[in-house]
Amino acid sequence: MGACCSQPSAKYEAPAGSSKAAGGKPAPPKPAKPSVPDFGLSATHEVIKLLGRGGEGETWLCRDKDAGTEVAIKLIKRPIPKPAIQVIKREIKIQADLGQGHLNIVSADEVILSKSYLGLIMEYVPGGNMVGYVTKKRETKAERAGLCIDEDEARYFFRQLISAVEYCHRNNVAHRDLKLDNTLLDNHSPPWLKLCDFGFAKHWQANSNMDTMRIGTPEYMGPELISSRTGYDGKKVDVWAAGVLLYVMLVGMFPFETQDDNFNNTAGLYDIWLQQIKTSWRDVPNNTSAAAKLTPELKDLLDRMFDVKQESRASIDTIKAHPWFNRPLPEKYEESLKELEEEQQMIDEQVSKGVFQSAERDKALEALLDRAVTSAMPTEEITRLSLSKIKRAYSILKVKGGGAGMAAVAEEE
Repeated sequence: MGACCSQPSAKYEAPAGSSKAAGGKPAPPKPAKPSVPDFGLSATHEVIKLLGRGGEGETWLCRDKDAGTEVAIKLIKRPIPKPAIQVIKREIKIQADLGQGHLNIVSADEVILSKSYLGLIMEYVPGGNMVGYVTKKRETKAERAGLCIDEDEARYFFRQLISAVEYCHRNNVAHRDLKLDNTLLDNHSPPWLKLCDFGFAKHWQANSNMDTMRIGTPEYMGPELISSRTGYDGKKVDVWAAGVLLYVMLVGMFPFETQDDNFNNTAGLYDIWLQQIKTSWRDVPNNTSAAAKLTPELKDLLDRMFDVKQESRASIDTIKAHPWFNRPLPEKYEESLKELEEEQQMIDEQVSKGVFQSAERDKALEALLDRAVTSAMPTEEITRLSLSKIKRAYSILKVKGGGAGMAAVAEEE
């Protein structure tokens, strides 16, 4: 499972008992509590614990010393290679723009540059990811007719996921790595879902056709992404992955998977691809009993989302119009979605006025990232750049040692 910004880490527990062992002999010394690195952030943040590891860096739970709030910081060691900085820049800008405009997307609020690390400061989502949630539910699935979660609860989360994906597509962004690991849950009751990790996300210009690069997580990849011969439609790749995510939420296993543990192995990907193009998801041996537990309406929706031909695969509009998607939910879910919708409307009003778009912010980000590809000067100070609000004045912050960097001055208009 991939790392994301609220994956729990193991807790340290000191040994119980008195200072002396039985017989009056001195007890062995208590093991020292593991030290937590400060990443050069001690002036601004208290580093609390590791949340997860990814291909680019690690994500840590931290506390902002000024605001007193907990945040998740994705940290990447500098100097960062120039080819990598372009990918990081794309991720930051996409998540900053999208997250500020939609409640079901984790917001990226700030970028921070210390002597040794570049950090993306994000909203901390305390409820963990859907992997942990579904795993816990799976332990009692016998009480749910063999499903990890029932269809009503799955539809509650799925509506939020589709809303987030629709927002991405409306802004010409394909996520390209939708999976349980990248969906977090907050502390609402019932929880609201938050889409995170835009490391594989990509903008498109004239249309949503992508190049032939194979990218993502094998079990969630559509067949056109695995074969990757003539390019693929980024929107339809997201639809396929959303279907896999829905299926795993319900039954706790993948509709198509390989027995090969080496997911980078071409043979393993080819195994998944052959299943996809030759066999309906309903007829895969491991799925036959699980499929029988789903309602006919849901099976029809999954048929449409798992259409091998991307041109005839369900679109987001098709999903939203489907009878299963629109079945009434129990009162607690309807009330929660109504509250979410009301808060989203307030944000939509601000977005329509351009509150979350800033050319000045993008220039400041470019300048800060240009510094991240170099080693820091001995006396360089921390630079912080706000991503979350346009109505700020930007200025040059003089850095000890003769350098200069762009920083946000916290002045609200």
